[in-house]
Amino acid sequence: MGTKLTQGTVNKIAEEHEAGQQVYDADVSGLRIVVGSKSSSFKLVGRINDGSNRYVSIIIGRTDEVSLKTAREKAAELKLALRRGEDPRIAKRTVPSLRTAWERYKETRGVELQPSTVAWYEEKVVGVLRSILDIPLDKLDRETVRALHERITKKNGPYGANGAMRALKAVYNDAARTQDLPPNPVSRAVRMNKEAPRKWALDAAGLAEAWRCLDAMEDHNRAACWTVMLLTGLRSHDARSMRWEHLDADGVLTVPSPKGGADRAFRLPLPRHLLQVLERVRQETAPLESPFVFPSITSKSGHIEEMRRTDEFPHAPHQMRHTYRTWSLEAGVDMQTVTLLMNHRPAGVTWGYVTRAHLLGHMREAQEKVCAALVKHRGG
Repeated sequence: MGTKLTQGTVNKIAEEHEAGQQVYDADVSGLRIVVGSKSSSFKLVGRINDGSNRYVSIIIGRTDEVSLKTAREKAAELKLALRRGEDPRIAKRTVPSLRTAWERYKETRGVELQPSTVAWYEEKVVGVLRSILDIPLDKLDRETVRALHERITKKNGPYGANGAMRALKAVYNDAARTQDLPPNPVSRAVRMNKEAPRKWALDAAGLAEAWRCLDAMEDHNRAACWTVMLLTGLRSHDARSMRWEHLDADGVLTVPSPKGGADRAFRLPLPRHLLQVLERVRQETAPLESPFVFPSITSKSGHIEEMRRTDEFPHAPHQMRHTYRTWSLEAGVDMQTVTLLMNHRPAGVTWGYVTRAHLLGHMREAQEKVCAALVKHRGG
């Protein structure tokens, strides 16, 4: 039976009741005063609406520190939280901002990613997405993210905008592993810009011109690096960071940390023509005593840091990979073998039964075919 409490009765509660008694408030269900030997306190008892049927007791404060009015207001707030299925005794986690979530992502996932991949994310999150960097993730509503994608599209182009949204989506999903967040706004609200596949493999005339540019290049070391990418389809970082210790006596190159990390490491037979090119590089760079095939005395890494379009060679590094793949098919190499040579992830269950290490002979034959198809366009 509840008691019609007033501030006056609260002040005299210890005088009129023995220690250990509880006086229930008639106006707010669940609120009561627990009388103690030295002091009395307001306490709320209620059930959490989370399907567990649990009851919890929450001390609101001592009667000589908290007024009856304040205790009732606080009890009403606590009851709302209980109805929402929350346990008021557990401190509510602060939802991280995009900036904080990105820092946590780097700490937990960064070790699995290539430095270039981390740098790409950094550029997207801290640069392109800087307008939402300090907004808590649960406040990123769909309209905000949709409008942001449209603005970035106008400023940075469709590919840049899509890349920024992919970065946001990945960081948001990572944070959602430990935070109770709304559905990912990128998945729900953003219609990605259409991305047409780049069709920029060099044709026969383009290959002939590329060879002329490479033969005329003053920096023989850099020309050889371009040649590696063209004749193997290796990605720029994998070619630039090649080490002599990774090239064995049989002309097989080990790529220890390709795209996808060390778990995707692979071995690749190099064609004879390319091995001759690399032998000339070894002789020219021997005085530097560098472990790298393409050393650089000015870079922090010790090897060539960047390969990009120039007036001297107006092609992009990844264009070499497209050219290699296209001319592999032109040379009669089947798509499954091309997939192996380029270290792409094969589709289908059958590939799970293939041991790549046993196919080096087959891969070497294919490499020679592709190399012949590419080198034949080089002028005498």
